[in-house]
Amino acid sequence: MSLLEVKNLKIRFDSRRGQTDAVKGIDFEIGDGESVAIVGESGSGKSVTAMSLMRLLPPPPLCTVSGKILLEGKNVYEMDGKTLRAARGGKIAYIFQEPATSFNPLFTIGSQIEEAVKLHSDGSEDPREVAAKSLEDVGIRDARLRLKSYPHEMSGGMLQRAMIAMALACRPKLLVADEPTTALDVTIQKQVIDLLADVRLRRKMSLLLITHNFGIIRHLCERVIVMFRGEIVETGACADVLENPQHPYTKALINCIPRIGHKGEKLRPIDYAKL
Repeated sequence: MSLLEVKNLKIRFDSRRGQTDAVKGIDFEIGDGESVAIVGESGSGKSVTAMSLMRLLPPPPLCTVSGKILLEGKNVYEMDGKTLRAARGGKIAYIFQEPATSFNPLFTIGSQIEEAVKLHSDGSEDPREVAAKSLEDVGIRDARLRLKSYPHEMSGGMLQRAMIAMALACRPKLLVADEPTTALDVTIQKQVIDLLADVRLRRKMSLLLITHNFGIIRHLCERVIVMFRGEIVETGACADVLENPQHPYTKALINCIPRIGHKGEKLRPIDYAKL
C-alpha cells in the first residue's frame, strides 16, 4: 500500500461566470520515502491538486472535489474533524508559496510553531522545545532567541526556513512543498533546495514538490508528473522525462529552459496550437 493514493481526482470551481474544471480525473501515488514533483505552468492544476490533499480548498458550492484521496488507506474526505487535524501536520504537512503572507504578523514565529504543535500532536512533548528543535533542524542559528522574532524581523530566506520548520514540527510522513523557492534569489533558492533534500533523507520522509521549474526537480525528486490544463500528460523517472520527453507539452516546457553556453539564444515559447 502506498503512503498516498489519488484516484480519479476531479476539482471544479463554480462562480457567477460559470464552472471551471481545474482538475479532470487524475491518478497518481507516492510511496514511503519517495520524492515526486508535479510540474506545469500556472493554471495547470498542480497547486489545487496539492491543496486538495489536505482539504484546504473552499467548501461546496464554490469548489467541488470528487474521487478518492487515500492517506495510508484512509479517505481524507471521509475523515471527521479530529482525525483530519491529527493527519494534518502529523502525517502530511504543507509549505505554502509565500511565507511572508502565511505567517501572522501579530504573533512571534515561536508562538505560531508552538500552536501548530499543540493542534496536531499528541501533547507528549513540550511545544516550545519542539519549536526550538525544529528551527535548529533547518539551520537557523540562535533558535531559542529566534522564537521571539516576529515575521517582519526575518529575511525572506529565513522566513522560508521557519515555514519549513513549522511544517516539520510534528514529524510528518509526507511533506508537500508548493513552489518553495518562489520570490527568493538564486542563492537562497539553492539553500532551500539543499535543505529540503537533506531533511527528506535524514527523516526518511516522502516529498511532493509543486513547481513550474524543471531545473530544481533533478536535484530533489526521483519521479515527475507533468500536468497540462488539469490533466496528467506524462509521468516517469525524472532523468527519463528530462532526457527523453514524450509529450509535446513536456518537450515545449523543457525547450523553454535557459541553457548555459547558449548566450543570445531566444527562449522558445510554447505553441499551444500544436498541443
